[in-house]
Amino acid sequence: MTKFQDMVYQRPDYDKLFGEMKTLLGSMENAGSADELLKAMAELDKKGRYLSTQSSLCYVRYTINTKDAFYAAEKDVLDRESPRFGEISSEAARIVLESPFRQDVAAKYGEHLLEKYEVQRKVFKLEILDDLAEENKLKSEYQTLMASAEIEFEGETRNLSGMTPFMMSPDRDVRRRANQAHWGWMAGQMDKLDSLYDQLVKVRDRIGKKLGYENFIPVAYARMGRTDWNQQDAKAYRDQIVESVVPLTQKLYKEQAARLGISDMKNYDYNLMFLTGNPTPKGEEGYLVEQAGIMYDELSPETSEFFRFMTGAGLMDLTTRPGKANGGYMTFFPDYKAPFIFSNFNGTAGDVDVLTHEAGHAFQGYLQRDVELSDLADYTSEVAEIHSMSMEFFTHPWMKRFFKEDTTKYYYSHVVSALNFLPYGASVDELQEWVYENPEATPEERRRKYREIERKYLPHIDYDGLEYLENGGRWQKQLHLYMYPFYYLDYTLAQVCALQYFIMDMEDHENAWASYMAVCRESGRTPFKKLVPKHGLRSPFEPGAIAAITPKLEQYLDTLDKSKIK
Repeated sequence: MTKFQDMVYQRPDYDKLFGEMKTLLGSMENAGSADELLKAMAELDKKGRYLSTQSSLCYVRYTINTKDAFYAAEKDVLDRESPRFGEISSEAARIVLESPFRQDVAAKYGEHLLEKYEVQRKVFKLEILDDLAEENKLKSEYQTLMASAEIEFEGETRNLSGMTPFMMSPDRDVRRRANQAHWGWMAGQMDKLDSLYDQLVKVRDRIGKKLGYENFIPVAYARMGRTDWNQQDAKAYRDQIVESVVPLTQKLYKEQAARLGISDMKNYDYNLMFLTGNPTPKGEEGYLVEQAGIMYDELSPETSEFFRFMTGAGLMDLTTRPGKANGGYMTFFPDYKAPFIFSNFNGTAGDVDVLTHEAGHAFQGYLQRDVELSDLADYTSEVAEIHSMSMEFFTHPWMKRFFKEDTTKYYYSHVVSALNFLPYGASVDELQEWVYENPEATPEERRRKYREIERKYLPHIDYDGLEYLENGGRWQKQLHLYMYPFYYLDYTLAQVCALQYFIMDMEDHENAWASYMAVCRESGRTPFKKLVPKHGLRSPFEPGAIAAITPKLEQYLDTLDKSKIK
């Protein structure tokens, strides 16, 4: 086992590596037998794993400390050089699809691999190389800008993540001031955020048009690897959320207001779920990791082995600090067969959610660490998020280890937050669709459009006169819109699946866990719409799928001890 600190980063010789990969493409093109083709594919995959490992090491070490001059410079080189390797992927896909031995590939690796290759070759032409490099550069600028936040509050300088506990304070005045400070910083960056996003939209629109499409949206869907659902599916699904979830969430928000005893609820009040305070973990990082170890030991032999590997190799960087990038993620180092978890612990329930959410991603990566061909484990993000969001619910029985007297609060807030998230996620997706259909819209028009969309999905929100939010600026904090366009809806799709697993788990744990493990092992080999029903879940796209689970979730909430959730 190689520890993270001992994993060696060395900038790849990009020219040499590119040349070697081009040579292997030639071997694939000229293969005289299926064996020759498969051998060349395996060699190309080996080169790709090396590139992925070095890229991930660079990215992780940069995000751990965005002020590290060495890794900041290396990230710039990576942003500049990585786009041309898109040509390799696109060409490899074309060669396999046009090969006389394509059915031999399908026989060995499954038809879905060819479906993925069909999508893959739609997203690259040499003409977009400079555009891709520019897109990468702008994404890095956004990340650096958000990591640079320094907000003076309560006698200390804090980053965005560090403001979160204050925005959940039981003291309304603290919540209000923290809210003003947080969004005040965002408002101060508005011009920069507008400029970055405007440049990103325009470069992506150019990419879409150079690839032969009317706009960027088909490219975004292809980049996401979506082979079995489209824009029309997304719209019908968002309509389900408006019909089946928004009325329920509005009811839950009213109950929250009554619980807090606040008749004029403002946006900063909704961060506080209970008058006695939100559930908080009863320990610092070391304690939480220790409890997570016990939890995963008890959940299953597979999760036990996985988490021991993660802690033993130092594959987690968890606590927020100045200069660290925002958010949380999981990535993978293929050459070390090792996942890595990145997060920003800040003393809220979100700390525990990371140990279950990102651990769900990492666990699935660990299960597939020996996959024969990397492309086989290349699953779409709505599938990926099933791994993580479902793990959050499978670990419910152990939450008392983290939350002690706040456990019931956590159960309630976790389910309610999952439901509340669905309309917000849908609102972000609808905004993106409009933005890329109208790439010439001004920043002001984009914000105005989001405020209009927001009123449909989140009609309860009162921004208390904060101009930046009243004018539709809330979405600018959502890094996915800048970094990973059209990703965000996938969280909601996976959330609907995770809530189904939650219900299944309460009824029959053994069956639910077996289904989850099967989904984890099969991810990348079967597309979403087939994978989900195959293992006992209803596709969120299926009419009535959401309406079928909301009553059961309401019933669950009603069973919780009311004396402990006030």
